Amino acid sequence: MILASYNIHFAIGFDGRHDLDRIAANVRAADIVCFQEVGQHWRRNDFVDQAERLAARLGYHVVFGAAFDVDASYQNASGRLVNRRRRFGNMVASRWPIRSTRTEPLPKPPVPDVFDLQRCLVEAVVETPFGDLRVYSVHLSHSSQHRRLVQVERLLEFVRRAPTEGSAWDHVRLDEDWTEGWETPTLPRPAILAGDLNCLADSPEFAELLRPAEAGGQTEPDGDTTLYDAWALAGNPRSEGISLAGREPGYRIDHVLVSGSLRASVRRSWIERDGGASDHFPMFVELDLGLL
Repeated sequence: MILASYNIHFAIGFDGRHDLDRIAANVRAADIVCFQEVGQHWRRNDFVDQAERLAARLGYHVVFGAAFDVDASYQNASGRLVNRRRRFGNMVASRWPIRSTRTEPLPKPPVPDVFDLQRCLVEAVVETPFGDLRVYSVHLSHSSQHRRLVQVERLLEFVRRAPTEGSAWDHVRLDEDWTEGWETPTLPRPAILAGDLNCLADSPEFAELLRPAEAGGQTEPDGDTTLYDAWALAGNPRSEGISLAGREPGYRIDHVLVSGSLRASVRRSWIERDGGASDHFPMFVELDLGLL
């Protein structure tokens, strides 16, 4: 299985053009894609729904989540109100069905005189041929390390609690009106978290993401409560790789993390130049999920 993480920068490239076709082409080899900076109904993109357009171009199952959600309604030529929302968030696209999804807003403590947006974490439970996976697309704040550290704390809490409380419904009483014949969905333990973390691999916030979970006052270095850097697991030196255009080697702020049971599955991780379709380059990870 190949997973990609891609901050598409509203699909606006170095040439100033908005082009979703070249964004889709850059990740067509991936089975699952975690997108960030996806917009709906923004003036800069001629008010298109980028999530819908990307889904159509890829032909994949998709979920889109946004914590930034503001009014963009207008009156048409006949004076009739057209309800519309201007949204900014993350998306997961999958070759295979996405059984359920949740969107978790991330904290935004005040940072004086710095512009920032409300960020979020989007969860998708993907039914792969190798077993179900939790996949998370995330975009942390660019504005301050303090804000990112607060967001990482909320993120880890949400991801670690998911298998015990994230089901779309509980099975105390099966109600056909709600279940429509589905079995009670449960959240799998294996997880992949990918996105623009706006921090380098040697930063305190990245170290916090990799810190072993605690249970009963003791750390749990293994298992699916702890995350691991796929780039390092694939044998890549920390000093290599560029995920943001115009930076020096080793400047990677886009990352893919896998939970403990997936560590041995990581085969390769690489970054591909995107031809100027975005200010970020897509990051790829190949996993052998037959080892699960």
